[in-house]
Amino acid sequence: MFGDVQTIYGLNASLTAAAISIVGAFAIAAFGSLVQRHSAYLSAFAVGLLTVAVLFHLILEALDVSMDAIAWVGTGFMVMALIGIAINVAVSRRSDGAALTFGYASIVALAAHSFLDGAIYAIVFQEALFTGWLTTAGLLIHEFPEGVIAYFLLAQAGLDRARAIVFAFIAAGVTTVAGTLVANYIFAMTVTPPLAAMYGGAAGALIYVLVVHLGPHAAQAPNRRGYLAAHAGVVFGAAAVIINCISAIH
Repeated sequence: MFGDVQTIYGLNASLTAAAISIVGAFAIAAFGSLVQRHSAYLSAFAVGLLTVAVLFHLILEALDVSMDAIAWVGTGFMVMALIGIAINVAVSRRSDGAALTFGYASIVALAAHSFLDGAIYAIVFQEALFTGWLTTAGLLIHEFPEGVIAYFLLAQAGLDRARAIVFAFIAAGVTTVAGTLVANYIFAMTVTPPLAAMYGGAAGALIYVLVVHLGPHAAQAPNRRGYLAAHAGVVFGAAAVIINCISAIH
Protein backbone atom coordinates (compact mmCIF):
# COMPACT_ATOMS: atom_id res chain seq x y z
CA MET A 1 0.00 0.00 0.00
CA PHE A 2 2.78 2.40 0.90
CA GLY A 3 4.61 2.19 -2.41
CA ASP A 4 6.33 4.55 -4.77
CA VAL A 5 3.17 5.31 -6.79
CA GLN A 6 1.28 6.75 -3.81
CA THR A 7 4.34 8.71 -2.75
CA ILE A 8 4.76 10.23 -6.21
CA TYR A 9 1.07 11.20 -6.44
CA GLY A 10 1.18 12.90 -3.05
CA LEU A 11 4.37 14.77 -3.93
CA ASN A 12 2.97 15.87 -7.29
CA ALA A 13 -0.16 17.15 -5.54
CA SER A 14 1.90 19.22 -3.09
CA LEU A 15 4.10 20.63 -5.89
CA THR A 16 0.94 21.60 -7.78
CA ALA A 17 -0.38 23.23 -4.61
CA ALA A 18 2.83 25.24 -4.26
CA ALA A 19 2.55 26.40 -7.88
CA ILE A 20 -1.08 27.46 -7.40
CA SER A 21 -0.14 29.38 -4.26
CA ILE A 22 2.51 31.45 -6.04
CA VAL A 23 0.02 32.18 -8.86
CA GLY A 24 -2.36 33.49 -6.20
CA ALA A 25 0.34 35.68 -4.68
CA PHE A 26 1.32 37.12 -8.07
CA ALA A 27 -2.34 37.69 -8.98
CA ILE A 28 -3.11 39.70 -5.84
CA ALA A 29 0.10 41.69 -6.31
CA ALA A 30 -0.89 42.54 -9.87
CA PHE A 31 -4.66 42.96 -9.65
CA GLY A 32 -5.25 43.77 -5.98
CA SER A 33 -8.77 43.94 -4.60
CA LEU A 34 -10.35 42.43 -7.75
CA VAL A 35 -8.61 39.09 -7.19
CA GLN A 36 -9.10 39.20 -3.43
CA ARG A 37 -12.85 39.68 -3.84
CA HIS A 38 -13.39 36.94 -6.42
CA SER A 39 -11.05 34.41 -4.78
CA ALA A 40 -13.78 33.93 -2.18
CA TYR A 41 -15.76 31.98 -4.78
CA LEU A 42 -12.94 29.44 -5.03
CA SER A 43 -12.97 29.03 -1.25
CA ALA A 44 -16.74 28.53 -1.34
CA PHE A 45 -16.46 25.83 -4.01
CA ALA A 46 -13.70 24.16 -1.96
CA VAL A 47 -15.96 24.24 1.12
CA GLY A 48 -18.64 22.26 -0.70
CA LEU A 49 -16.23 19.79 -2.27
CA LEU A 50 -14.20 19.15 0.89
CA THR A 51 -17.34 18.76 3.01
CA VAL A 52 -18.46 15.87 0.82
CA ALA A 53 -14.94 14.40 0.64
CA VAL A 54 -14.49 14.47 4.41
CA LEU A 55 -17.96 13.52 5.68
CA PHE A 56 -19.01 11.02 3.02
CA HIS A 57 -15.71 9.43 2.05
CA LEU A 58 -12.60 10.01 4.18
CA ILE A 59 -14.29 9.55 7.58
CA LEU A 60 -16.19 6.49 6.33
CA GLU A 61 -12.96 4.97 5.03
CA ALA A 62 -11.30 5.67 8.39
CA LEU A 63 -14.17 4.02 10.30
CA ASP A 64 -13.94 1.04 7.97
CA VAL A 65 -10.40 0.51 9.28
CA SER A 66 -11.37 0.92 12.94
CA MET A 67 -14.13 2.55 14.97
CA ASP A 68 -11.35 4.19 16.98
CA ALA A 69 -10.88 6.51 14.01
CA ILE A 70 -13.63 8.81 15.31
CA ALA A 71 -11.43 9.67 18.29
CA TRP A 72 -8.62 10.53 15.88
CA VAL A 73 -10.94 12.86 13.98
CA GLY A 74 -11.34 14.90 17.16
CA THR A 75 -7.61 14.65 17.84
CA GLY A 76 -6.73 15.97 14.37
CA PHE A 77 -9.07 18.92 14.84
CA MET A 78 -7.71 19.74 18.31
CA VAL A 79 -4.08 19.51 17.22
CA MET A 80 -4.69 21.99 14.40
CA ALA A 81 -6.59 24.30 16.76
CA LEU A 82 -3.90 24.16 19.45
CA ILE A 83 -1.15 24.88 16.93
CA GLY A 84 -3.03 27.93 15.68
CA ILE A 85 -3.69 29.20 19.21
CA ALA A 86 -0.12 28.63 20.40
CA ILE A 87 1.43 30.42 17.44
CA ASN A 88 -0.90 33.40 17.69
CA VAL A 89 -0.34 33.74 21.44
CA ALA A 90 3.44 33.50 21.10
CA VAL A 91 3.76 36.01 18.27
CA SER A 92 1.20 38.44 19.70
CA ARG A 93 3.54 39.11 22.63
CA ARG A 94 5.83 41.08 20.32
CA SER A 95 6.10 44.80 20.98
CA ASP A 96 5.46 45.75 17.32
CA GLY A 97 2.38 47.60 16.16
CA ALA A 98 -0.97 45.86 15.93
CA ALA A 99 -0.91 45.42 12.14
CA LEU A 100 2.62 43.98 12.15
CA THR A 101 1.83 41.62 15.00
CA PHE A 102 -1.38 40.38 13.39
CA GLY A 103 0.29 40.00 10.01
CA TYR A 104 3.22 37.92 11.23
CA ALA A 105 1.13 35.87 13.67
CA SER A 106 -1.31 35.03 10.89
CA ILE A 107 1.38 34.18 8.35
CA VAL A 108 3.19 31.84 10.77
CA ALA A 109 -0.11 30.13 11.56
CA LEU A 110 -0.83 29.89 7.82
CA ALA A 111 2.61 28.33 7.24
CA ALA A 112 1.96 25.72 9.95
CA HIS A 113 -1.41 24.97 8.40
CA SER A 114 0.18 24.63 4.94
CA PHE A 115 2.79 22.23 6.34
CA LEU A 116 -0.02 20.01 7.65
CA ASP A 117 -1.81 20.34 4.30
CA GLY A 118 1.29 18.79 2.76
CA ALA A 119 1.12 15.89 5.21
CA ILE A 120 -2.53 15.40 4.29
CA TYR A 121 -1.60 15.17 0.58
CA ALA A 122 0.75 12.32 1.50
CA ILE A 123 -1.78 10.56 3.74
CA VAL A 124 -4.90 10.55 1.55
CA PHE A 125 -3.15 8.92 -1.41
CA GLN A 126 -2.14 5.98 0.78
CA GLU A 127 -5.75 4.76 1.08
CA ALA A 128 -6.71 4.85 -2.61
CA LEU A 129 -6.15 7.04 -5.64
CA PHE A 130 -9.82 8.10 -5.65
CA THR A 131 -9.60 9.22 -2.02
CA GLY A 132 -6.44 11.13 -2.84
CA TRP A 133 -7.78 12.95 -5.88
CA LEU A 134 -11.19 13.75 -4.38
CA THR A 135 -9.66 15.20 -1.22
CA THR A 136 -6.82 17.03 -2.91
CA ALA A 137 -9.17 18.56 -5.49
CA GLY A 138 -10.70 20.65 -2.73
CA LEU A 139 -7.35 21.41 -1.15
CA LEU A 140 -5.80 22.45 -4.47
CA ILE A 141 -8.69 24.81 -5.19
CA HIS A 142 -8.15 26.54 -1.85
CA GLU A 143 -4.41 27.02 -2.51
CA PHE A 144 -5.09 29.99 -4.80
CA PRO A 145 -6.97 32.04 -2.20
CA GLU A 146 -4.42 30.90 0.38
CA GLY A 147 -1.64 32.49 -1.69
CA VAL A 148 -3.80 35.60 -2.00
CA ILE A 149 -4.35 35.75 1.76
CA ALA A 150 -0.65 35.16 2.51
CA TYR A 151 0.41 38.04 0.27
CA PHE A 152 -2.29 40.32 1.66
CA LEU A 153 -1.25 39.63 5.26
CA LEU A 154 2.42 40.30 4.50
CA ALA A 155 1.61 43.49 2.61
CA GLN A 156 -0.48 44.66 5.56
CA ALA A 157 2.50 43.94 7.82
CA GLY A 158 4.57 46.44 5.81
CA LEU A 159 6.61 44.26 3.41
CA ASP A 160 7.27 45.57 -0.09
CA ARG A 161 5.79 43.74 -3.10
CA ALA A 162 8.83 41.58 -3.94
CA ARG A 163 9.43 40.38 -0.38
CA ALA A 164 5.71 39.81 0.19
CA ILE A 165 5.55 37.54 -2.88
CA VAL A 166 8.64 35.57 -1.81
CA PHE A 167 7.51 35.06 1.77
CA ALA A 168 3.94 34.29 0.68
CA PHE A 169 5.32 31.53 -1.56
CA ILE A 170 7.40 30.16 1.32
CA ALA A 171 4.50 30.27 3.79
CA ALA A 172 1.80 28.91 1.48
CA GLY A 173 3.82 26.79 -0.99
CA VAL A 174 7.24 25.62 0.19
CA THR A 175 5.85 24.53 3.56
CA THR A 176 3.27 22.35 1.80
CA VAL A 177 5.95 20.44 -0.09
CA ALA A 178 7.98 20.14 3.11
CA GLY A 179 4.98 18.63 4.90
CA THR A 180 4.57 16.01 2.17
CA LEU A 181 8.26 15.09 2.22
CA VAL A 182 8.31 14.74 6.02
CA ALA A 183 5.13 12.61 6.00
CA ASN A 184 6.51 10.34 3.26
CA TYR A 185 9.75 9.92 5.22
CA ILE A 186 7.77 8.87 8.30
CA PHE A 187 5.77 6.39 6.21
CA ALA A 188 9.01 4.90 4.87
CA MET A 189 10.29 4.41 8.43
CA THR A 190 7.05 2.79 9.66
CA VAL A 191 6.57 -0.95 9.14
CA THR A 192 2.89 -1.00 10.17
CA PRO A 193 1.41 2.50 9.82
CA PRO A 194 -1.56 3.41 12.06
CA LEU A 195 -4.16 3.74 9.32
CA ALA A 196 -7.11 4.69 11.54
CA ALA A 197 -5.06 7.43 13.18
CA MET A 198 -3.80 8.71 9.83
CA TYR A 199 -7.14 8.88 8.04
CA GLY A 200 -9.08 10.05 11.09
CA GLY A 201 -6.48 12.70 11.94
CA ALA A 202 -6.45 13.93 8.36
CA ALA A 203 -10.25 14.20 8.39
CA GLY A 204 -10.18 16.20 11.65
CA ALA A 205 -7.51 18.52 10.28
CA LEU A 206 -9.58 19.10 7.14
CA ILE A 207 -12.64 19.93 9.24
CA TYR A 208 -10.53 22.58 10.99
CA VAL A 209 -9.49 23.97 7.60
CA LEU A 210 -13.14 24.12 6.57
CA VAL A 211 -14.35 25.85 9.73
CA VAL A 212 -11.48 28.22 10.50
CA HIS A 213 -9.90 29.04 7.13
CA LEU A 214 -12.14 28.32 4.16
CA GLY A 215 -15.51 29.14 5.73
CA PRO A 216 -14.74 32.73 6.82
CA HIS A 217 -13.04 33.50 3.51
CA ALA A 218 -15.93 32.02 1.50
CA ALA A 219 -18.35 34.20 3.47
CA GLN A 220 -16.71 37.27 1.90
CA ALA A 221 -18.17 36.43 -1.52
CA PRO A 222 -20.36 39.38 -2.60
CA ASN A 223 -24.17 39.18 -2.70
CA ARG A 224 -24.10 35.75 -1.03
CA ARG A 225 -23.22 34.18 -4.37
CA GLY A 226 -20.68 32.08 -2.52
CA TYR A 227 -23.57 29.78 -1.58
CA LEU A 228 -24.02 28.90 -5.25
CA ALA A 229 -20.32 28.10 -5.55
CA ALA A 230 -20.50 25.96 -2.39
CA HIS A 231 -23.53 24.10 -3.78
CA ALA A 232 -21.61 23.47 -7.01
CA GLY A 233 -18.78 22.00 -4.95
CA VAL A 234 -21.22 19.70 -3.13
CA VAL A 235 -22.73 18.52 -6.43
CA PHE A 236 -19.29 17.89 -7.94
CA GLY A 237 -18.09 15.97 -4.87
CA ALA A 238 -21.29 13.94 -4.53
CA ALA A 239 -21.20 13.00 -8.22
CA ALA A 240 -17.59 11.82 -7.85
CA VAL A 241 -18.45 9.68 -4.80
CA ILE A 242 -21.50 8.15 -6.54
CA ILE A 243 -19.53 7.34 -9.70
CA ASN A 244 -16.77 5.76 -7.61
CA CYS A 245 -19.32 3.61 -5.71
CA ILE A 246 -20.93 2.42 -8.97
CA SER A 247 -17.51 1.59 -10.41
CA ALA A 248 -16.62 -0.40 -7.27
CA ILE A 249 -19.84 -2.44 -7.56
CA HIS A 250 -19.09 -3.37 -11.15
